Amino acid sequence: MPPDQHAPPGQQPGDPAHVDRTVVSADGTPLAVAESGSGPALVLVGGAWDHHGSPAVDRMVAALSDRYRVVTYDRRGRGASGDTAPWSVEREVEDLAAVGASVDGPADAVGWCVGAGVVLRGLAAGVPFGRAVLWEPPYRATVDPQGDDVLFADFLDGHVAAGRRAQAVRAFLSRVLGIPIPHITAARLKPGLWRSLLADAHVLSRDVRVLNGLSVPERVAASVGVPVLVASGDGGAEWMRQASVALAEAVPGSRHLVVLGQGHVPEPKVLRHLVDRFVGLPAPE
Repeated sequence: MPPDQHAPPGQQPGDPAHVDRTVVSADGTPLAVAESGSGPALVLVGGAWDHHGSPAVDRMVAALSDRYRVVTYDRRGRGASGDTAPWSVEREVEDLAAVGASVDGPADAVGWCVGAGVVLRGLAAGVPFGRAVLWEPPYRATVDPQGDDVLFADFLDGHVAAGRRAQAVRAFLSRVLGIPIPHITAARLKPGLWRSLLADAHVLSRDVRVLNGLSVPERVAASVGVPVLVASGDGGAEWMRQASVALAEAVPGSRHLVVLGQGHVPEPKVLRHLVDRFVGLPAPE
């Protein structure tokens, strides 16, 4: 998801934030990791522009860290993490595995938007999370699940290689996230927000590839062997709910839940409630 345009006072979207440690992935890439709170461990993976310093991550951490040990990291090529070439989906999985292995004891995972696709890939590859909550990965239920189409990813790479970072961002926001063109135009009128979007233009094609060319990755989902809750809101796009249902049907033993009053970006307290229910902690007073 794009950075929230309403940053906390004194903070602009994309500002650097505290990093507790560096974890080294299998290919030597350094990954910036932060922790907050105590309790059962949760590894959070957010959307395309969600890394340290983004308000969405900060709010999710704040909502969860009074009851959980919340672990976040900057995906390779973003924020304070490195970016060893060549990139591949497998390297993203290795990164998630390295972050999970750096947490003492068992951990669960929470992914939203593109981050849900990253977590799904990790679960299918055997990254040892006990459970996972996935919120609205932006697949398309109507796209061929066997296709693995990378043409749109190549299109984004072409824009970036030609120096057309703004075109790549606009195309991703419109086609992947379904954001209306007038809203994208309004984002360009907010210089701080637009700069933060352009800064990560070079990694957007990777997210399309992680998302299986935007089709529900049925073969990947069928390999998941741990409990998964797929959730979506009733206030967002119908195609996202359809995709969430299709994903839940593809993951063995998973379930789908529609949350009233929520759109593509869940309120932190709502995500916290889902985690409480699924992880099994008693509800707070």
